[in-house]
Amino acid sequence: MLFRVPAAPGAAWRWLWLLLLWRAAQAASAQPGCTLTVSGRVADHESRAALPGATLVVLGSQQATQTDVDGHYHLELCPGTYRVQVSFVGYAPEMLDLRLTTAPVVRDVQLHPDAVLLRGAVVRGERLAVPTTQTTAALTGQALQQTRGQALGEALQRVSGVTAIQTGPGIFKPMIHGLHSNRVTLLNNGVRQEGQQWGVEHGPEIDPFIASRLTVVKGAASVRYGSDAIGGVVLVEPEPLRDSAGVGGELNLVGMSNNGLGAASATLEGNFRQLPALSWRAQGTLRKAGTMRAPGYYLKNSGFEEGNFSGAVGWKKDAYGVEAFYSQFNSRIGILPAAHAGNQSDLLLAVGRERPLETTGFSYDIIRAYQQVRHDVAKLSGFVRTGNAGRLQLTLSHQTDFRDEYDKSRPRNDERAAAGKPELSYTNRTSIGELLWEHRPWHGFTGSVGVSGTYQANRYAAGSRQFIPFYTNLTGGAFLIEKWQQGRWLLEGGLRLDRRDLAVRRADRDTTGAFFVDRTRFQYTTPAASLGATYDASAHLTLGLNAGLTRRAPAANERFSDGVHNGMYELGNDLVPGNAPLTPETALNVGLTATWHHNLRFNGELTVYQNRIRGFIYQVPLLPLVQTIRGAHISWQFLQTDATFRGLDLSSSYLLTPQLLLNLKGSVVRTRDTRANEWQILMPADRAEVSVRYDWPATGPAGRLRSPYAQLGGVAVARQTRVPRNYEARDLLAPPAGYGLLNLELGGTLHWGRLPLELSVAGSNLLNHRYRDYLNRYRYFTDEMGRNVTLRVRVPLEFSRR
Repeated sequence: MLFRVPAAPGAAWRWLWLLLLWRAAQAASAQPGCTLTVSGRVADHESRAALPGATLVVLGSQQATQTDVDGHYHLELCPGTYRVQVSFVGYAPEMLDLRLTTAPVVRDVQLHPDAVLLRGAVVRGERLAVPTTQTTAALTGQALQQTRGQALGEALQRVSGVTAIQTGPGIFKPMIHGLHSNRVTLLNNGVRQEGQQWGVEHGPEIDPFIASRLTVVKGAASVRYGSDAIGGVVLVEPEPLRDSAGVGGELNLVGMSNNGLGAASATLEGNFRQLPALSWRAQGTLRKAGTMRAPGYYLKNSGFEEGNFSGAVGWKKDAYGVEAFYSQFNSRIGILPAAHAGNQSDLLLAVGRERPLETTGFSYDIIRAYQQVRHDVAKLSGFVRTGNAGRLQLTLSHQTDFRDEYDKSRPRNDERAAAGKPELSYTNRTSIGELLWEHRPWHGFTGSVGVSGTYQANRYAAGSRQFIPFYTNLTGGAFLIEKWQQGRWLLEGGLRLDRRDLAVRRADRDTTGAFFVDRTRFQYTTPAASLGATYDASAHLTLGLNAGLTRRAPAANERFSDGVHNGMYELGNDLVPGNAPLTPETALNVGLTATWHHNLRFNGELTVYQNRIRGFIYQVPLLPLVQTIRGAHISWQFLQTDATFRGLDLSSSYLLTPQLLLNLKGSVVRTRDTRANEWQILMPADRAEVSVRYDWPATGPAGRLRSPYAQLGGVAVARQTRVPRNYEARDLLAPPAGYGLLNLELGGTLHWGRLPLELSVAGSNLLNHRYRDYLNRYRYFTDEMGRNVTLRVRVPLEFSRR
């Protein structure tokens, strides 16, 4: 084809621009057209076993992928000739030469074991997540390091869609999509956390320093984790025990300016060259904080202290393995005295003040009122490979939760007062067993079947107030989960059936005033089902749909709580005259997720969901105030209604330049009481976070400071205006105003000899803004934390390799 060159210079420029625009449009339109698929399976040459996590890199380009749990891979390329490198740890790499024209290509790869043994290096990588159709998010690496020193519930707020119910500066309970407490299941190193988790004022008794990964499963996950998990699941996952010879670990140090917090956590782990199957780990944490400072004043008795430790030892072979784990969590948390008043006039005077009536200077002292908690977890787990059939795993655990609560006033019983005994003293003991069988992959199918059982006994000490009655909870269940993966599709379905027996013994009075023991027994059958699918629409776009149906039985506290607890008065639904007994909740949850991933510039995830709960059990503040012999208190009561939760989560990042990264996160929750046709009380307000991070480029010879970065960000939370009608008649204080906070973080790695020190300095609420959060139970009395500067130091340790 011949082109005539225009004579006029102006025309030449116009032709040149048209040509450039045509080429740009051609390139833009060609990108979506690069849909020629290359797929196959990567396996061991000798055993033909699949190699999950094998890496395939298209040389000369930015494209790469990894094989799934069945060893399958999938690439999308333009027509042309390519060279693809296939590699897997312990195997010699292979090269694929591909020529793509118009038809898809299927190429299986078999890798040969590599005879070369690398010594003297410890390689650590990120664990590959097992493919699932459920929406999950995780804090790992530097994102997790930026939360060190915080409580577990506080750290999880970095995940979009996760907020926290708060009681002062030391107690945070994670809330997922508007649900919390009994509806959010926590697993500590694979053990379902059980204790007094029903209390909004009871934070999770878990040391976050134990985790190398915090994973949040959003939405109902009842099939795998039990019928209570209507809202979601939090997985606290330690690093697997070391499998390379030597002794190593890490040291974390944290200091905060606002409340004088100091935290130190150390981990040591080892493996023996003479006994490579034997590994061990020891870990311990100390954390102590003084009085928190709000803008203009200190919060009296707001300090806390912790002392935690854990240990694990394991023996692992290819065909079998066993691991023992033990942890102990100890905490003492001060309770704000402003929540305690002698009469209703004093309490009304304390509510809504700019600053509490009782303030103080800085101190580490913790006085009445306070909580004292100890939580022990013991776990024994093992697995055995059942030949070619699959793998059998058994997990046995026992945990004990000791909780003592001391009121602001000393006990009325002189003997208990002289002995310094608490007003509330509870012991909760829980034993759990689970047997799980995972079958080998078969024609694209992978799955598991399991049975589990739980025995739980809750008791209170002699002389303690009966806030929660004696109860025994016996639960047995069975579940089945199956996945099918073929090409771009992943389908997942599951069924579960639980049987629960709750026996309650409660002291009461008859019509004559005489005491008697009321014995009540509740039995529930709670089925659960889930169905989900994900579809890889392209190399960058994955669509997911998940639906779940489950029932949750009412907990003992929702029925029978009665009395003063952490300065609040609480009453269970079944103790309210005229109330119908609680019935099980039935939840239907549907979620749709779109994920744009593995892109050089833009990556993000958007989730929209709806959760309809029939018989939703919730707690509300009620007027008038309650006057008891221990003073005046805000009254909280459990009620039941039907509710619909709708919302969306957004998490995204955009690489503005090779060094400048923009991050945006947001969450919206809309909850309606469908019986009363009004908004539901105590739901999260709209929330957005934005940050810009700059990573300095590496230029010239590396100095002492490497990988420096700076991150400037902000958090904006709107006023919660979606509240029930006649709100002023139902609560003492209207929802507070919205707020915005400015944050800054600087960090990098300082090489001190051969020792790399990971350092960061982070400032939160830099403008020292006064604000109150709607989900903080102390919003009636005090502001949130003012300006705070946090120093974090992480020191990786490697002592020997022998």
